Amino acid sequence: MVGGKSLQEMTADHLMQTDPTAYHQDVTAHCLATVVIKRRSGSIPIVDNDGKLVGIVTEFDLLKALMEGKDLEKIIAGEIMTRKPVTVSEKTSATEILDILETGHLIHLPVVDVEGKLVGMIERYDVLTGYLESKLGPLSPPF
Repeated sequence: MVGGKSLQEMTADHLMQTDPTAYHQDVTAHCLATVVIKRRSGSIPIVDNDGKLVGIVTEFDLLKALMEGKDLEKIIAGEIMTRKPVTVSEKTSATEILDILETGHLIHLPVVDVEGKLVGMIERYDVLTGYLESKLGPLSPPF
């Protein structure tokens, strides 16, 4: 168990990736596509100057722009991002996170504090990792 907790007892702050890479609305979609590929991350949170989450750009958003014939070097995150994405707080239970991921057919969930500032990201992968660590103890790469 991670810190003596089973998956059912865990919350977002146990599962989330801390210090997520985030960008502002004026960054090019080309830059975001590069980050998605280099980091093997399916989404990039978009924040304002105060660190508050204002949107998210997913692989799907980038692919949709390409399918519409847009040049990723000529459009910015603010033009293609999903505004007001589904979020969770640090104290959201793992059970609720699973429900949100499943019912919304989501892969990524930004974690925000009470002021709306981005504090972490949770991917389906992180929930599975939490489950395995609750059963096996800390995992060390390569697993």
